[in-house]
Formats: sequence, structure tokens, C-alpha cells
Amino acid sequence: MKLVEIAIENFRGIRGITLPLDNLTVLIGENNSGKSSVLEALKLALTRGLGSRRGGQFAEYDFHLPNSTATPHGASPVRVTLHFAESTIDEWSEPINQQLNEVIQPDMTSGLGHIWLLIEGSFNTVTEIFETRWAFLNSHKAELVLKSASPINLLQRFVPLFYLSALRDASQEFGDRGQFWKSFLKSIQIPEADRKPLELTLQEINKTVIAASPGLTQVTQQIANAKKLVPLDVTDPVILEALPTRILDMVGKIQVHLRSPLGAKLPLHKHGEGTQGLAVLLLFQAFTEANLAEVYDPDSTAILALEEPEAHLHPSAIRSLGQFLNQLAGQILVTSHSGDLVSRVPILSLRRLYSKNNETKVGMVLPGLLSPRETQAIDYNIRLTRGAYLFSRCWLLVEGESDFHIIPLVAEALGYSQDETSFSVLEISQVTNKGEPFIKFAKALGIQWFMLADGDAAGADYTNRAQKYLEPSEVLGDRAYNLAAVDLEHEFWYGGFDTFITNLVPTPVQANIKATAAGNVPNEVKSLIKTAIITAGGKPAFAQELFAEIKRRGSGSVPPSIRGVLARVAQLAGG
Repeated sequence: MKLVEIAIENFRGIRGITLPLDNLTVLIGENNSGKSSVLEALKLALTRGLGSRRGGQFAEYDFHLPNSTATPHGASPVRVTLHFAESTIDEWSEPINQQLNEVIQPDMTSGLGHIWLLIEGSFNTVTEIFETRWAFLNSHKAELVLKSASPINLLQRFVPLFYLSALRDASQEFGDRGQFWKSFLKSIQIPEADRKPLELTLQEINKTVIAASPGLTQVTQQIANAKKLVPLDVTDPVILEALPTRILDMVGKIQVHLRSPLGAKLPLHKHGEGTQGLAVLLLFQAFTEANLAEVYDPDSTAILALEEPEAHLHPSAIRSLGQFLNQLAGQILVTSHSGDLVSRVPILSLRRLYSKNNETKVGMVLPGLLSPRETQAIDYNIRLTRGAYLFSRCWLLVEGESDFHIIPLVAEALGYSQDETSFSVLEISQVTNKGEPFIKFAKALGIQWFMLADGDAAGADYTNRAQKYLEPSEVLGDRAYNLAAVDLEHEFWYGGFDTFITNLVPTPVQANIKATAAGNVPNEVKSLIKTAIITAGGKPAFAQELFAEIKRRGSGSVPPSIRGVLARVAQLAGG
């Protein structure tokens, strides 16, 4: 059974969202955008024992508070609605249809089956406790009247949830109390006929080890004197164990050791955080596969919720997580802050959570929005090379290489750090359809955008294309700007940096350029700029020279047009 959608209302920082889910769904977004809250809401919703109203799943800190004076006791109820649906006719097996027949809602048009489960938490003013109730809904979201509470337990068997949090400690996960490891330890069952000889052998080994130290024998005798003060066995009051002598105790001491290529063997907890984290992920995979095979119904489909699986991993290992996630059995829901991980999952699996007007929004690319060529352009220019761009609040789209190198440095000089302001500069001159796929992609994910184009005919074409993507309430100036000059270098030339640029050109070359131009000032300026870039060592080096000059003069020397563009970008990034 596939969970196609989860709707959450009044849960923690989320006032209300509806999140469509795929077989693999990757949640991205800033801290406190609601990613972990989605996983936690799903975890609470599919926890066993929902049939009771008492002992609610939701605690006081789970309730969304609209203002500083509100309290959980008077807050609106938490509502989590899970929507399960078939994608093809007769996808659900006969056992599912028979056992959940009372709550399956068939679509009369498509013939597909649907199930809606509501989990609601609220404060009961009479009993003065937080209570949780559940209900199955029909297609009109009205509650179904059921004969028994069995469907909820059956649903949880057909759709088990396995959850792995971001805060994971390998020493604990692989301890005898680890949520996954202990299930494997409990599965160890040694027949009684084999257990006794093994334990006798262990006892003999233990005696041999202890006897090798006369000092330990003396210590044992001294400690035995405690029988004078506390009740102890008369004949054998003290036993030293170099290793467990009971099979039960030995099982609890099982450790994972990893051997290096050179042969050195170290316990897992002595390895680096990355190796430990990867081991926990693989343990999680083994646990889910074993449980599905041994405990759950053969027709069950697990939901695996993983919070930041990339934690502590090397970038190359993170990129391989995309393949690892595809190997997991079940429906996968992941949160991530890693551009490397995002670069290896399909575009359609991404869900970007962001805040707009104090409301949590979900950005996603719908099937059919992008052509194969546009998807290829986004993969090549963003996902596979600059996945971190997906975590920016605003994209500044620029025409060429000079803009790409100059603008970030000018922004820094103006106090708009790319990281702190959360914007990225994307070059679009080599992108199909003049960068339109970037705008479509940004709008789909809820990323703000602005275009800076040259002041020539080609630049006008860029901004004309951008105009197609304006919201009804917007004008072109809200999203795009054409320079007055033909390009960014000319904008700085006419903005007071003509002498600086000219001085980058050797004096004899200046004279040759002047003579060749023969009074044609635009041609002379163009040649001086081109030569200054070459002399500086290329466009990136020229950008550094310009940055140094701006720092020397002060930020007020930046042309007003560029200052205005960057102020608008900062405004968009700020929400």
C-alpha cells in the first residue's frame, strides 16, 4: 500500500500543509522549515496503539501556537491525515481488500481504491489530559462509522513504519539496547543441549585466564572477606570473569569489528563518525528487511523515514546514498541538507519546504513541467554540479561569465554575503531557451528569482522571456533588470571606473587602441575593456581586480544600477 499524501494541521511549526509523496521523497529546506516535523508527525500517526483515546500520541509541545500568548490547552487540534491509494487497478492484494474492506473507498470513475486515516490530538477540558483519536474518512472527508477498531491495527500491519533519526550513536545502536541491533540479538536461540557444554567450556577458559595472575587470586580472597559484613555464598563468594560465562550474557556483548586493508581490527565505535554512521544505515536496512520477512504480512509495504542519512559521511559516500536509497525495500521518505545527496535523486522526488507569509509551503516539480531537454539542462548546470543552489532562497540569473564572477564579489563589498543572504548566482547564457528552465524550476520549488541582463538586443530577449513567468500582481521590474550599458563591464566603465579599467592596459597598448579606433569612442572603450580583461589574466582575475578597487573606494562607488539589483535580490531572499 502506498502512502500518496500526508496532510498536517497545527503541528509544531506547521499551521497546515499537504505533502504529496512518491516511492522516494526527499525533503529539503532550511532549518526549522518543517522537514523533521513531517517525519515526526508520520511517526506519531503510525505508532501502534492508536485505538485508545487516553495516553495521547501528541504532547503539549506538538501543538501549533499562533501567537506568544496562546497555550497548548486552548490550541486548535493537531490533525494528521494519511491518504493511501492504488496507482493501478487491483494493485492491492486480496488480503488487503478483504481485511480493510470496511475502510477502502473506491473511486467510481477510475476504479482505484483509497483509504483516508485521520489522527487528531486535542486537550480534553473535562479529563484535563491530551487525547488522541483516530477515524477513517470517506472521499468527502466525513468520518466512517466502523463496527470495530480492527482496521487501524490491520493498516499498521500492512504499512509498518521504520524510523531512523539524525541523532544516532553507533555505540548505542549496536548495543544490547539498540532499537535495531537488539532484535537480532534476541533471535539467537541455542538449544539447551548445546548451551550447557558451551558454558562449561567458557567457565574453564575463564578460570585459566584468571589463574594466570596470582595478584587476581589475592584480590579475590580479600573481597571474599565481605561475607563477614553482607550475606554471600559461603563456599564461593567471589567470582572473577574475564569473559561472560553464560551464553545470555555473551550475546549481549557481541561487538562489530572492522578490519582495515592492512589487517588491523578495531571495534566499530573506535572508527570515525562517517564509518559509524554508514554502519548504522546498513544496520537499519538489514533490520527493516528482516522484520518485513519475519514479522509482517507478505503484502505489507514499509515506509522508511530517514532523517539526514548523509550525516558525517564523505561527499563521495553521500553521492552513493542515492543508489543506497533506491535499494531499500518500501516507500522512502528522507530529509536532507546535502547538495551531494540531492544531486543523485530524481528531480520529481524533491519536496522543498519553505515559509511564505508565516505559512509552510511545499515546492515540487510536477510531471510534465519540464521537457527532457530542460531536465538535462537543470541536471548538468545545477543538480550534478551545484546541488547547494537548491538550498538558496533566491537565484540571481545573469547572462555571462563576467557577471558570474563579478556579481558575487560586488555583493560581498555591499554587505550581501551569498551565504548569509542565501542567494546564488547562475549563468544562463549556455542554457537552453535563454535560461527559462531555471525560472520554471525555481518557481516550482518556491525559490525566489531575479534576472540581470545586458542592455543590448540579446539582453532584451532574456527579460522578454522572463516576463512570461511573472505573477499577475508583478511587473517586469520586480523580477528583471536590463543594464543601461551593453554589458556589466561597460556599466562599471560609465559608472566611474573608466580610469581604473584604462590603467590596467599598458600605456603603449592604450596608444595603439586609440589610434586604431580613430575617434570611434564606443570601439575604443570596447577594446580597452577587452584588453584590460586579458591583461588582468581573464574574467575571474579581472573580477578580483575590480573587487579590490571597490574596497579601496568604498561600497558607495558601485554603480547605482548594480546596487539596486542586489538590494532587490536581498529583499527577495529575505522573504
